[in-house]
Amino acid sequence: MMRHPQKQLGFTLIEAMVSMAIGMFLILGAFTVYTQGAYSFKTIEGTSRIQENLRFAFDTLEPDVRLAGYWGMHNDSGIIKSDEIVVTCDGANVSDWVLDTYIGITARNDIQAGNTANIAANARKAADCSAFNNPIQENTDILEIRRSSAATRPLAADTVQIKSNRSISRLFSNGAEPADFVNEVDIDGTFDYVFNTYYVAQTSNNLADTPSLRRRTLNGITMVDEEVIAGVEDMQIQFGLDLNGDGSVNRYIDPVDDTFDADSKIIAVRIWMLIRSEYEELGLEDNKTYTRPDGTFNIPADAYRRIEGSKTIFLRNSRS
Repeated sequence: MMRHPQKQLGFTLIEAMVSMAIGMFLILGAFTVYTQGAYSFKTIEGTSRIQENLRFAFDTLEPDVRLAGYWGMHNDSGIIKSDEIVVTCDGANVSDWVLDTYIGITARNDIQAGNTANIAANARKAADCSAFNNPIQENTDILEIRRSSAATRPLAADTVQIKSNRSISRLFSNGAEPADFVNEVDIDGTFDYVFNTYYVAQTSNNLADTPSLRRRTLNGITMVDEEVIAGVEDMQIQFGLDLNGDGSVNRYIDPVDDTFDADSKIIAVRIWMLIRSEYEELGLEDNKTYTRPDGTFNIPADAYRRIEGSKTIFLRNSRS
């Protein structure tokens, strides 16, 4: 008996449409999972990078702040004497500011802080050493640190150095052994004089619209400006005071507070920073309120990602 081949049946229009709808649903789900994953990865990566930059800023500041007031063999800036030294910045003589010889080097000037107007008024010659692409970021603080290098250095001409023993120190820059120490043997050391002033600039080296943490630093007998890290848009400083001599912080105070006594014993420095991403993120709107230590606040209302952080650093060389 002859058999006829069985007729092949295809999808009906309805079956095809149902299959397409299921396929589109699966594709849409996969795309949604992918985009959410990509966004989460971008968010985590961006946040991690900002956190890394913030850690780098604090790690740069911490050893500098911790050694404020260290003068080699002692921590008493009241016994420092100085030869005639000329330090320049942009061709101007800024020795009074760098060495703080306008009123003499004193313990309270080992570390100073304040807002732009305050620090400029106290520093006298600071205006002759301009910030990077003036002006400094508004409503931010500046931190100044004076100390010696942590390790001894060989004598070097055209470098501000400090020769120190336990009873006297002398600043000089000619690379020659100071007369005070000619007969000293093995109990004195030569250290480089360190002066750093940290501030927040409105721009950075590579991005004109990105703020940055910078410092004006002493290099030999010349002040130079260098970038620490881009993205820092605010820095606030508070001093921790020991008011009763028990070695602990009794009060944190803003350096420009009217009740702050410049002769108070500063044993700690609290640094607050607000740092942002270098570029805006599509779909992000930062409406968070960032409150500074002094109680003032900032609501950016833009598309930059930000984090804030603070660190308290105790001074090793606070004077008793």
